[in-house]
Amino acid sequence: MSATVRATNTADRRYRIHKSRIEVPGVDARVDTLLGMVMQLMSEVSVLRERVDAHERLAAAQKVATPEAVDDYVPDEAAVKARAAVRQRMIEKVCRPLLAADEAAEAKAATATPNGNGQGQGQDA
Repeated sequence: MSATVRATNTADRRYRIHKSRIEVPGVDARVDTLLGMVMQLMSEVSVLRERVDAHERLAAAQKVATPEAVDDYVPDEAAVKARAAVRQRMIEKVCRPLLAADEAAEAKAATATPNGNGQGQGQDA
């Protein structure tokens, strides 16, 4: 399990424990744990990228990038769209092996049945 800290100041901290998904029989629990770890790391990288983006945009505006300035930075519409595109690209890149495995499993299941629609012969479709 992992804990996430969300604080408005150092005296006011909340810890949230992320619970894993429901266990699937026959699936190694370590795989689910590893997937959770990768997704949590991806979330942290996304936050760091947005903070770096704030630093870069503050520097481009000739402003001092103090921790407070980075925390208070509100991106404009163009920055929001650029960040969303970067985030989507990262999700697609990190999750590509999972999506490819799902597509391969679906293709295999479709070709495993004689009529290719997932139903055996002799059944009405």
